[in-house]
Amino acid sequence: MIARIQGRVIEREEKALIIDVHGVGYRVFVVSALREKTALGSEVTLVIYDHRTDSDQVLFGFESAVDREYFELLLRVPSIGPKTAMGVLDAAPIAVLSQAVVTGDMQLLTSLSGIGKRTAERIVVELKGKLSELPGTMVFTTNRGVHQEVSDALIAICFSVSQAKQAVSKLPEDIASVEEGVKAALKQSVS
Repeated sequence: MIARIQGRVIEREEKALIIDVHGVGYRVFVVSALREKTALGSEVTLVIYDHRTDSDQVLFGFESAVDREYFELLLRVPSIGPKTAMGVLDAAPIAVLSQAVVTGDMQLLTSLSGIGKRTAERIVVELKGKLSELPGTMVFTTNRGVHQEVSDALIAICFSVSQAKQAVSKLPEDIASVEEGVKAALKQSVS
């Protein structure tokens, strides 16, 4: 099995990078944030999840082993396969997803593409006790300020940058947590 790839990015596809490793091009599916920040011709090292079936082999790439471990935790949830897990991580950064799991925020989880109410419930049940095992997945840090974290979370769930800024500008100054801020911003966007 392939555990790590180091090579030069020769192509960027809609959901993947093509990485040249000594003349062999590997298609590695990655989250959009990683794909967008990786320049053509740049050298990358990715931690790999090698998914094999009887008829296919698909490589999923991550910046760190922690990211891959989180992906693997999602795979343990019934009815979540590798493509859905990658879609979840693409739509919500690990910190946002961790916060949603810890607080049982079904609204945030069901707003992710491909996640219905039943799957959101399974995610919370399966992952709630396991998140503390992963380093770096603690509930939101406050060093950048709650409003900035709310903005990042909104962008992660498909708000444009301008929509996120506008929503955050309407939030009260006394918002104490990112969860409160995201919920308030989502209520504003619905009304």
